[in-house]
Amino acid sequence: MPKNSQEIPHAERRAKVLDEAVRQFASNGYRATSITAIAKALGLSSAAVHWYFPSKDDLFAEVLTTMFYAATERASVDPESSGDPRAELISVLVELDPHKALVREAYERLNSSSTLHAAYTGMLGWVDTRLIQAISRRVPDGADVDLLADTAHVLLEGLLVSVRKVDRPIADMIDLLIDPLAAAAAAHSRAVDTVS
Repeated sequence: MPKNSQEIPHAERRAKVLDEAVRQFASNGYRATSITAIAKALGLSSAAVHWYFPSKDDLFAEVLTTMFYAATERASVDPESSGDPRAELISVLVELDPHKALVREAYERLNSSSTLHAAYTGMLGWVDTRLIQAISRRVPDGADVDLLADTAHVLLEGLLVSVRKVDRPIADMIDLLIDPLAAAAAAHSRAVDTVS
């Protein structure tokens, strides 16, 4: 006899809500997904979903975080990308590319939702770190990594939220971002050394 919902542990029930939310947000986007639809698909009331996730933004933030960290986990254990920040970054961006609209919707709601702001900032922190690590491997010691970080952040965030369909592989886009920044840092470092 199947367990009723009271016999299922809290974490398991919450995970089922999250799994359904991932499915619906990925299929329908933020605006077309409702708490009511998620609840109905699970045979629950909307109040039951709100018990686990107080607001739609709380649920959406958890969906984004779940999708993102699942992709980063796969990249970190993949023998072809593990330990290589450029390869990890490319792996995650390729996996999340079909869901760019969700990232953009989160970006558009940053100022109205502290929960989404925190989730987005966490994702962007991981992305920034990998990008700076990849660039740092190509620049001389003493290069202005802070300037690189600021420039890379602006350029990469544009890649993350752009709705424009890019007809090039993501690896080419990342290399086009990394190579000029590394070259500029090397040139700047040589210029500073010459003046000193």
